[in-house]
Amino acid sequence: MAVPRESSAIVPSVARAVRVLELLGSAPDGLSLTEVARALEMPPSSALAICTTLRQERLVTRTRERRYTLGPGILGLADKYMRGGLPSFFMRVCRDVLPDNRETVVLAVREWHEVVYVAQRPGNRPLAVNYHLGMRLPAHTTASGKASLSTVPDGEVRKIYTVASSATARDGVQWPDVDALIEDLHETRRRGYAIDDEQTAPGMVCLGVPISMTDSGATTAAVAVSLVKSTVTDQVLAEYLTLIRTLADALSSIEPATD
Repeated sequence: MAVPRESSAIVPSVARAVRVLELLGSAPDGLSLTEVARALEMPPSSALAICTTLRQERLVTRTRERRYTLGPGILGLADKYMRGGLPSFFMRVCRDVLPDNRETVVLAVREWHEVVYVAQRPGNRPLAVNYHLGMRLPAHTTASGKASLSTVPDGEVRKIYTVASSATARDGVQWPDVDALIEDLHETRRRGYAIDDEQTAPGMVCLGVPISMTDSGATTAAVAVSLVKSTVTDQVLAEYLTLIRTLADALSSIEPATD
């Protein structure tokens, strides 16, 4: 039996719904409908239709103050993803690729201007750096975040930080100098890996490499290894850079699902 072809309007609608979810994920206090529409440059009627559909699927909720936030349905999707998606494959590949458990290795997914840690292979050094799953950190300071951002065109990087800084109302957020960030991303792209030299935590150096699973060039996932800076030598850096690149290459080999 022939499968009905999708309406040409479906794909753009899905893409816009994803953008709404990503935007709300970067705004823990929620956003009004007007703020959603303005940030994503869409008509308020379109924003309302998308948010209403997402509410019906429990992916979005609306507070008494009529602000939209991510809903509990996200947790169900996250649980399925953690059990059988990229995090599960990451743990299996770590066992094959990494010869020991000395250092902590993480898998992170970028959501706009932040990275979310979705899996880790903990290190067993007394001073090893460990993360908790679901933790969020600024993409522009982390090795995994900069690795992901390095695959994004300059104009899109500017848009990410313009939208994030205008939509996020949290006090104390230190937004980067975008020109300096783009320069850093150019250098990251040139050498093929990102460096976090005590930007996230004192005494810690991280190396990050993007995971490429699409033909578009841009990616949101990356792997990184965290090293105690006092233990780092040129030989250690070279060793772990080779390992982290091998890990990223193995994860990049996953074939996307097709119908």
